[in-house]
Amino acid sequence: MKKEEASAAKLSANKTKATEKVAMLQSKLSGMDFSEKEFSSLENEKIELENSVSNLQQIVETLTAQLEGRLSFKYSDPVRGFDRSKVKGLVARLINVKQPQNATALEVVAGGKLYQVVVDEAITGKAILNRGKLERRVTIIPLDKITSRRITSASCSQAASIAEKMGSTSFPAIELVGFDEEVRSAIEYVFGSTLVVDGVDAANKICDATKTRTVTLEGDVYDPSGTIS
Repeated sequence: MKKEEASAAKLSANKTKATEKVAMLQSKLSGMDFSEKEFSSLENEKIELENSVSNLQQIVETLTAQLEGRLSFKYSDPVRGFDRSKVKGLVARLINVKQPQNATALEVVAGGKLYQVVVDEAITGKAILNRGKLERRVTIIPLDKITSRRITSASCSQAASIAEKMGSTSFPAIELVGFDEEVRSAIEYVFGSTLVVDGVDAANKICDATKTRTVTLEGDVYDPSGTIS
């Protein structure tokens, strides 16, 4: 009997402690000014954010797949024993952007030429186009035939001087990308005739003064013909 009484007393003491703990927790919750309505609102906001993140992830995956598709160039050997080193690859794969802040401008400078294919000779390009079983239509840049484009030193100096006076900068686009010397003529063809300028006012003035195409860091284009895009 004493054993049962002791056990009952112990249980009673535990119950008292539990009751006191519950009261303490309730007191803390009251001090936190807990609102079930506010909690429900936050929970709904959390769900909306999670859905938004999921949707954005799907968009990123779609755009990534599209970009990979554009950067993919597959072909079959046009003849047995074909030397694949003759095909240098897409322009976009042959360059690296030295500074991230110039990426938008350089993409605008190159335009669709980013996805053109560089080969060593015109005869290689013809073989690829005729017998390479290409999955999509491509434009070939043969290194032995392409005419590179360059801005004169005088125009570069004049542009740099104007930019400096306006608190801006001006650089030939080709100086902002890295590439192998082997493909220089193709890269000059794509980037050689444009200046990348920081700021629309400077870009406009430099274009007028040097009769050279300019592109701002934001991607605005000023052409000597007078067009702006």
